[in-house]
Order: sequence, then C-alpha cells, then structure tokens
Amino acid sequence: MKKIILAFFSLIFFVKFAYTVSVTPYGAAETVSGSCFLLEDENFSVVVDCGIFMSEGLGSVEDKNRNIDPKLVRAKVFCLTHAHLDHSGKIPLLISDGFNGKIYSTDATKEMALELFRNRNGFDLIKRNWFWSLSQKEKAKRRKSFVVAHWRTECKKNIKSLEYSKDLVYLTDLEKQEGMRFLLCKNCCELETQEIEKYFVTVDYNLENKLFENLTVKFINAGHIPGSASLIFSLENKKILFSGDLGSGYSRFNGMFDVPESADLIFMEATYGSSNKKSSNKQYDFFRKDLVKALSKNKVVWIPALSLNRTQKVLYELKLMQQEGLLSKQVPIYSISPSANSVTTLYQKELLESQGKGDWFLEDVYQEGSILPTDTKLQMVRSYDKQMILFSSSGDLDKGKSYQLVPKMLSNKDVFVMLVNYVNPLSNAGLALKGKKLHDGTKCVANVKQYDIFSDHADFDMLQKWLLKQNKNVKIYIVHSSKQHSQDIIKALKKSGWQNVNSAKIGATIKLDEIKKKNRY
Repeated sequence: MKKIILAFFSLIFFVKFAYTVSVTPYGAAETVSGSCFLLEDENFSVVVDCGIFMSEGLGSVEDKNRNIDPKLVRAKVFCLTHAHLDHSGKIPLLISDGFNGKIYSTDATKEMALELFRNRNGFDLIKRNWFWSLSQKEKAKRRKSFVVAHWRTECKKNIKSLEYSKDLVYLTDLEKQEGMRFLLCKNCCELETQEIEKYFVTVDYNLENKLFENLTVKFINAGHIPGSASLIFSLENKKILFSGDLGSGYSRFNGMFDVPESADLIFMEATYGSSNKKSSNKQYDFFRKDLVKALSKNKVVWIPALSLNRTQKVLYELKLMQQEGLLSKQVPIYSISPSANSVTTLYQKELLESQGKGDWFLEDVYQEGSILPTDTKLQMVRSYDKQMILFSSSGDLDKGKSYQLVPKMLSNKDVFVMLVNYVNPLSNAGLALKGKKLHDGTKCVANVKQYDIFSDHADFDMLQKWLLKQNKNVKIYIVHSSKQHSQDIIKALKKSGWQNVNSAKIGATIKLDEIKKKNRY
C-alpha cells in the first residue's frame, strides 16, 4: 500500500499541467501614447510602462490621465522601458494610488525619469489638498503670473499667509475654481521624487532578472534614447517580447538597437513604421547645409525641440559642426527650456562622472566628454533680434515658451525655423509648415522646414531588421501607433511574409498559448 501511495505522489510531482498567461493593453493600442500593459497569470502580475496620454486630436485626455485601473495598482512588479512621459508619466499617480512593488529599469532610465518628476511632471494628476501664499496670489493677480501650489507639509513653515483648497482637487480644477494659473512647487516635487526613487531597482542590459519563481526579464538596448530597452519575459517554455520604443538606427547617441532573440508573442511599436520616409545619414547633410545657409544670410535660427533627448541630439550635432569648421564658434547658442536644460545637465554629468565608460551613449560621445557646442548658454535671453541659434521646448508651437514666441518669431522674415520633431498637422507648427495662418491669426512669413533625421523612432526597414530573428508565424501585435497607421503596418508586414500580425486594442486581453508547467505538489 505504501508503494502505491508513493508512486501516486511521484506521478503528481512530474505531471505537467497547462495554465494561461495574458497581456492586457491599457494604453498605446490604436493610439500612440499612454503606453501601459499588464502581464499576468494566476501567480504573478507585472506592469510594463504607465505613461500619460497625449492629445492626438481625439478629444480630452484628462480623465484617461487621472485614472489607473486597480489591477495595475495591485501588481508587485513594474518594468519601465524608458523615461519618456508617455511611458513613465503616471508613475507618481500609480504610487499615490497604492502601488508598493519594485520598479525595474536601466540606470539611465531611472535618472531621466526622476529628473522629469523633479521638473513638475506627473504630480498634477493627483487629487490633493493644495495650499499657497495668499500674498503671492494677490501679486500674481496684478502681474498676471503663476501662483506656486504646494502640497507637502514641509513647505508650510516658509509661508506666512496660507490659503488652502476647500477639498481634495486636481490642479487644473483648482485653477478653474480660483481663476488663477498655478505652478507646482519645485521643493514638493523634489521631496516626492526622493520617495519615488526608493521604488527603483536598476538593471544592466542583457542579464536575466528573476521577478517571480517562474518569470524572468531581460532588458536589451532599444536604441531609442539613453537607457531605453526592449523587454524579454521568459516563463517556462515561452517568451514574450515588448519592443518599447525603437530607435531609428541613425542616432549619434545610441546607434543601432540590439536584435532580440526569438519569442512566442511580440508587442511591437510602429509609431512611424508605416511611413514611406526613408532615413539615412545623408539627411544630416541637409540639416547642416540649411543651417549654414540661414546663418550666412544673418538669420535667427529657431529650433523648437522636445526636451528629452531631441534637444540634446541637435546640440551635439552643432558641436560636431563646430569641430568640422562648418559652424562658427562665434554664433551664440541659447537653450531657454528649463526642462531641456535639466536633461542636458544630466547628460553632461554622466559624461563627466563616467570617465569615458558607460552605457548611456556610444563610445564616441564618451570620448568627446561633452555634448555642448562652444558658447552654449542654458538660460533665458532678453532679446531675439540679434543673430543666434535658439532652442526652446517644442509643444508643436502650441504650448509654453514656444507658443509665446510664435507671434514675434513667425512674423519675422529674418527667422528660420527648423522643426526636428513630428508635427501635428493641426498645430501651429503644422500650419506654419504649410504656410497657413496660425491659430491666433498670425501670418507666417518666417522660413519653416522640417527634418526627420533626429527622429527617435524606427521606419519600416528598421522594424524588419528588429524582427530578423523571429519566426514568420510568430504572433505580433502592433502598439504605439494610430489606428490607421496600425492597419497600414499590418498590411505592409503581411505583404513581407509575416502571417500573424494584429492590432492591439485597449482593454482587449491577449492570451498566450497554453504553457506547460511541472506540478510540484
């Protein structure tokens, strides 16, 4: 009888049973922004990214950005592909709602994400009991300026005349209630960022990291921005691959992405993958020639650029032009975006402290030791009338300082505007590019031109290279792309022989084929 019982339990121990792993998109599916996915089975749940939604002509995104599904909050592990806000921007809200797990990322991603939080990103999505200085409010009314909004008790001792919000409220709603514009307190942002930092666990590229008993993750270089990664999750006999955002392959900072190993289920970004535009290093020459020509005509060159990585890439290009004698070191260069300048300072710190070795940049950049051209000033400028190269935050010329500069700069025929980002056709930048009147009625007489070479995204040919090691029958879901672009890329991939390509949809759970696992009970 004992032998029969022992044989029975031995059989159970070695028998295999099937279970199902699923992935649910909560963003970046049939839309570009809001990247967020939940990978789960009966024993684990992992959040991959938790980014904000950007306006894509689909109406208000306020509600989407203010809310997080409780299933995401209950997850014990978070894996962050890179620092851009459409991937990281809701981390403060996630933690505020109760997430208490670990956040895995590369060191560069951690440092850049924290820098973005310090610079007032993400904290306005949380309902709070705000307070501010009554005397400052009265001055702001007269001057039509901002009032600093606080929420940390540490700031109370420094304010003599306190005024509070009546209830827990979002910052944008508070502005409507008070009829004022509010600016997040830098000190409050710094203190809360220090708390968020405790959640981070940094990892190196190409190493397996055990998350749960039956689940590991490996970060591989995605070539998008410093620290960006594609994620390979391995469990039992299956692999799930998230591309994150993939670089163009032509970045002087990051070069080519790593081609991932074969997987069973793939979530692949295709932001510009369906575009007919073809990138090549020759496009750097177009940018350089146009810049030199504009300066030779004594024009002011205005470069509105994204704060994280795009501004820095263009600054580095100017540095190389100076070294090659194409750009005079006498032409002053100003960067007036505080957020871009903080990222630039972070890049400079990495180059200074790494002593020529690191994995944020290519070796050539580390050997340079700096990304800044001679006579670059990271500060505001009083007058825009003299010749200069001027960097400001982008916002499609619809937001921030760039928006304020539009009437003066675009109504001036002696200004050359170099657009180095994707441009929304309905934005001021899009209208200026077409030579149409701007939203405020300004007639654009400045010369405006767009350049794709600084793009941080892969074109169709590069996506094919990224898929080089995959079986043509692998399940691929297109993410981080508009609905129309998703359909375009699906058609293009199927035409190239890929058999199982689909468009991911927000809230539609995708199940992996049954996974065989040994029963250990």
